Amino acid sequence: MTCRKQRICNNRLLCGLIFLLAQLSGHVQAETPLDKQRAVYSEAMEEIRQGKVENAEAAIPQLHDYILFPYLELELLKAQIDSLSSRTIDVYLNEYRNTVVGARIERAWLLKLKRHKEWAEFLHYAGDKPPRNMRCEYITALQATDQGALAEQETEKLWLTGYSLPDSCDALLNSWLHRQSPEQLADLHWRRAALAIEQGQHKLAKYLLKKVPDTEPLQQLLSKPETLYKAGFALEVNDFNRQLVMLTLKRLAADDFESSNTLWHQLDRRFQFTAKENYALRDSFARQYIAGSADDARDWINANDPNFEDPYLTEWRVRLALRDQDWAAAQQFIKALPEDYQDKPDWQYWWARADMEKNQALTDEAQAILRQMATERGYYSFLAADMLNQEYRLGEKRNLKPELIAEVEQRTAIQRAKELHWHRDFSAAKSEWRSAIYSLSKEEQIAAAQLALNWGWSHTAVATAIRAGEWDDLVLRFPLAFYSTFDENAKSQNIDLKWVYAIARQESAFAEDARSRVGARGVMQLMPGTAKTISRQMNRSAPSNDDLETAELNIEMGTFYLAQLLEEFGGNRILATAAYNAGPNRVKRVLSRQQEQMPADIWVENLPYGETRNYIKNVMAFSVVYGIKLKLAKPILASHERHITPLQEINTP
Repeated sequence: MTCRKQRICNNRLLCGLIFLLAQLSGHVQAETPLDKQRAVYSEAMEEIRQGKVENAEAAIPQLHDYILFPYLELELLKAQIDSLSSRTIDVYLNEYRNTVVGARIERAWLLKLKRHKEWAEFLHYAGDKPPRNMRCEYITALQATDQGALAEQETEKLWLTGYSLPDSCDALLNSWLHRQSPEQLADLHWRRAALAIEQGQHKLAKYLLKKVPDTEPLQQLLSKPETLYKAGFALEVNDFNRQLVMLTLKRLAADDFESSNTLWHQLDRRFQFTAKENYALRDSFARQYIAGSADDARDWINANDPNFEDPYLTEWRVRLALRDQDWAAAQQFIKALPEDYQDKPDWQYWWARADMEKNQALTDEAQAILRQMATERGYYSFLAADMLNQEYRLGEKRNLKPELIAEVEQRTAIQRAKELHWHRDFSAAKSEWRSAIYSLSKEEQIAAAQLALNWGWSHTAVATAIRAGEWDDLVLRFPLAFYSTFDENAKSQNIDLKWVYAIARQESAFAEDARSRVGARGVMQLMPGTAKTISRQMNRSAPSNDDLETAELNIEMGTFYLAQLLEEFGGNRILATAAYNAGPNRVKRVLSRQQEQMPADIWVENLPYGETRNYIKNVMAFSVVYGIKLKLAKPILASHERHITPLQEINTP
């Protein structure tokens, strides 16, 4: 063991014994099986967690040549960091420079310097660009090292944000604000409130305005948007109030569209909103109006966008014309879209479909469009192929160079990622993998994706193939992950295997530890609340959040839930897919407004929830890809799915 390693030993006698053991047993170390090293490593890491650092240090000789030895060193450093010198840290930082371990050592050291208020050292290691989550500590360090002018500038930059700041910044900001004059204080709160309003953060804006004299009416608007109906006409016309009125109108639109729509136009005459501001308001109102499926949505769009200036509204003109099966109008509105919009698969398909319906025949123009589309892969291309009664074409192409796989596998970061994954340290494994991928050529990234797939890391294979821009390698982009689990549960629930695969591919791309911003977890992205309900229906105890990150359990529960939704919506995968994404009640709300049967492609296109529209299209397209891979190929839509009936006519099997 080198002197560098000895520096992190607390007990000199123990270090000496370790060193001697390393010399005596070196030849044995070379023969230690990998599983033995894994066991020793796991035990050492557990000893560190329990505060038994000396016990963990005793494992050093057995792990010196283990690929995860740097992670053992990292944890030993962190456990003893308060007693280490900068010289020791520099040795480690130099050895692990530009690695994941090096970045983690640096972060641990910065946290130690912060705790001990060693601000000069903090600045030395943080440099001019500290970690984003340490900006307040950076400013504190500037103040402590007599760089007051720079600290003031950085504090003002920190303050002027439209979003909330970490609680750890409170003391710094309060001290800074205390040094301002009353006039400066009011101005700073006013400026930040304006930024908060611009970002739609009404609660933060209200809090800030409480620090500004004579702003009670503005605070009232932020608390009770409905007061705008009266207060709006008494507000002084200025930039701040204009932004406040815009924010309040957007908030009102969600609750009382009709009245707030009238109010918008009344206040426009007073505040003279710019074209850009009216565009933003129109867009916000339109989304609310269309999501509400109002019968007069077309009239509202015509009144508010008479010159076809807003592509979003023009697209909705097309959709509403399709809903009414007014094929000539649909084509007219598609022509009114910007050229780059017209070239999108959506509107190419609908132009051809409208032309065919309008002429009651497959015209040469429509046929040419559909034939071209049918040579490609995607939701609209598969619909086009069905219209022409042609086979689906996936356009699959592999650019893999197999000889590169072994070469990529030798990369240290790749090997560390593999071993960390074995220890289920997924976060560190992903960090190591990303670190390796950044330095690889496109050809090497493709080889790395195949390597990940060979190891059973389906999500990593998908993500790496996408990063490489390898869109046509369907082996990498659509793996048969967890096949036996998916197959068993699809058969058990009597549902379509290719559809379940498509849902999982869209939800998480098979990441066991996937977590959404709203709390959904695992391969099938189950919400904990939904999982609890499902567990009761399955007569088992509720799973923990960690349980939901176990692929087998998550897939079993997700498949059970899909089977429920499929039964609830009459065996129609389109409706069940929409319900899986948006929730069954929102889908039922849309169906309850429907008066008559509607072609499925038109129904999907008119769904008011943009995210769910795209979700359905992706899932149905993915199901075609998986159908071909699994030799379960069928039309993208089954015969009973080609029309969507109103809610009251849906018959469950």
